[in-house]
Amino acid sequence: MCKSLKWYLRRHSLLYRIRFRLVSKKSSFACTEDLCYNSDNPKNDIPSIYYELNPWIFTEGNEDLTDLKKAKKIAKWLRNNIKGGPGLGKSSATAIIKMLNGEGGVCSDFSQVYNNFCVINDLKVKEWGLKVLNDNPNTLGGHSFNEIYCKELQKWVIIDVAKNIYFYRSDSRLPLSVSELTALKNEKKEVHYFKFNKKITSEPTRVQELYFVPRSFPFLITNYCNKTCDYFLEKLDFLPVSLIHGILFLSGNSYSFDFPNPTTSKIAQRPVIALAPKNSTMHFLEEIAEKRSVL
Repeated sequence: MCKSLKWYLRRHSLLYRIRFRLVSKKSSFACTEDLCYNSDNPKNDIPSIYYELNPWIFTEGNEDLTDLKKAKKIAKWLRNNIKGGPGLGKSSATAIIKMLNGEGGVCSDFSQVYNNFCVINDLKVKEWGLKVLNDNPNTLGGHSFNEIYCKELQKWVIIDVAKNIYFYRSDSRLPLSVSELTALKNEKKEVHYFKFNKKITSEPTRVQELYFVPRSFPFLITNYCNKTCDYFLEKLDFLPVSLIHGILFLSGNSYSFDFPNPTTSKIAQRPVIALAPKNSTMHFLEEIAEKRSVL
C-alpha cells in the first residue's frame, strides 16, 4: 500500500467520524460509576514491559503510598520521561517503548499506557475522552484523560496525565471526579485546576478550551480489552489504524464510547474542607488521604 493512501486512510476525518459514531452510545453517570479498565484487563494480561519499567517509577516501593500518591507518581514519571509527539496508534507494549524512545505520544497514548501501570499497581482506573464540538482547530481531535479511584478519599479523581493536572472546586480541596466536574460546569460554578508537576507547563487557555467550553462532552471508554486490541494492532500492523479498529468492530471485539447524559450528573455531598493557604494543594490532599487510611 502506497504511503499516500495509507496516510489518507489513517487521517481522513470521514473515516474517523464513521468509527466514532459506530462505537458511541448514550449512557449515564450512574451506569458508568462502577465501570473501570481493570474489569476487562487483569494483571496477568498486562504486557511484561510494564512490570519491567515499574521499579523505575517506584524506586523505593509503593506499599506505603496512598492511591493518590501512586497515581501522581506514575503520571509524573511518564511526563518527565516522555517528550511526546505524533499520535502512535500502536499496541500498548509498542507504544510505551516508542514513547520512551522519543518517537511520539499524544494524550490518548499517555492515557493508554497509564491504564496499564495503574492495573499492575492495584489502582482502579478509567479512561475518558472529550468530544469538543466547535470550530477551534486546536481542539478538533478532542482530548484524553484518566480517572482513578482513591480508597483513602473514597471517590473517583480525575488525573490528566498529559497535562499533569487535576481539578478541585473553589470551596474545597478535594479533587473532582468527572461527574462532579460536569455538574459544576453545568451550574457555572467556579472550578480550579492544580498542576502537580512543576516541570510540565499547562496553558490555562488550552485547559479552558478543552474542559469548559459549552459543547465539550466527556465519554468513557468501556469494554476495552487491551490484550485483544494489542493482538490485532500487532498482527495487522501493515494496515492503517482506522481499518484495524474497523476489523475489531466487525469481529465483535470493539470497545465502546459511553456518553453520560450531562444533566444527570450530580455533586456528591461531602464535607467542605477549609482552604489552607500555607500548604500546597497536593500536600494537603495527601495528608487527608493518609489520615483517612489510618481510620
